[in-house]
Amino acid sequence: MLFGRRKPGYTTTVDSSVDPEQAVLDLQKAELAAKKKPKAEVFDIDAASETARRLKETGSSFDGSAAKTGEDVIAAVERETAELAAMQAAGAAPEAAETVQDEAAKPQLLDFLAGEPEVENDPFADQPTQTAPELPELTPAQELAGYIRSRSAAALVTPHALLVSEVENADELLAQMPQDPQCEDIVVRAGAKDTYYYSNANMSDNYAMIAQLIEDKDLCVMFAEMVRFNARVYPSATPLKYFQRSPYGLAPEEIEQTWKTMQGRPEFADIEELTNNQNERFLFSTQHLTRRYAKAISDVDDFCD
Repeated sequence: MLFGRRKPGYTTTVDSSVDPEQAVLDLQKAELAAKKKPKAEVFDIDAASETARRLKETGSSFDGSAAKTGEDVIAAVERETAELAAMQAAGAAPEAAETVQDEAAKPQLLDFLAGEPEVENDPFADQPTQTAPELPELTPAQELAGYIRSRSAAALVTPHALLVSEVENADELLAQMPQDPQCEDIVVRAGAKDTYYYSNANMSDNYAMIAQLIEDKDLCVMFAEMVRFNARVYPSATPLKYFQRSPYGLAPEEIEQTWKTMQGRPEFADIEELTNNQNERFLFSTQHLTRRYAKAISDVDDFCD
C-alpha cells in the first residue's frame, strides 16, 4: 500500500502492523535528513589530466598518478609547481653570475682602442695632425665694440656718458674703432643731449633714431621727429595712440600733455592735428603732407572688410 504522494517509480513497502500515520512521519523524517546531508565533492578527472599535461610541458614531473590513486590533486599540483619554480631559480642564479663576470671582463672601448697595435700601411700615417687655429686676442677697442653690440642686440643705444663712466680710456678706444675693420659696424649718432653708439649689425638705423630720441628724454622733440619721419618716408599721418606702443610706452596723460606743450612752441609749428572718419586723432607735418591728403590717407575705407 502506498502512503502520501510519491515520485514516479518510487515505492515503499510498509509492515501492516505499523501505524500508517507513524510510517508516513518516519518516511518524511528520512527524506529531510537525506536533503541536509552534504554532497560529496565532485572530482573532475579530465581537468586534473589537463593540468598534469601542462605541467609536463613546462618540465614538471607530475604524471597524474595522484588522480588515479585518489590523492588530493590540487595539493599535488601546488607541490609540483613549487618544485618547478625552485628548479628554475636555481638554474637562473649561475647564469646571472656568469653575465656579471662577462660584463666585468669586457674592456672599455677607449681602453681597447688604446691597447691595439698600430695598423700597418695606414694611408693617413704620413699626414700631419691638424689642430684648430687659436683665435687672436681681442684688442681693448674690439672688446668695447662687443659691449656696444650686446646693448644693440637688447634694443638699446649706448650713451657716450655711460662709456666714459665705465671705461677709463673710453675716448681713446672709441677713436681707434673707425680704423679697425673688426669695428666697422659701430655707428655714431648725435642726439640732443649726448652722443650715442650702436651696431648696425644688430640694430637698424631707424630704430636707433627712435632709441636715441627716447634716451634724450625730450618728448616734444621725439613727437615732432617721428611725425615728420612718418610723413616723409611712408607717407602717413601718425595716430596719437601710436606713442602708447613699444618702445615708447607712454601713458595717455603723457601724450596729451606733450601735444599740448608742442602747440605753444614755434619750432613745432608744422605739426598739426586731424580727426579721421572713425573719430581717431592723428598728427601730421605740413612740411611733407597737406591737410587734405593727410585726412584722405587717415580715413578708413567703409567698403573694406
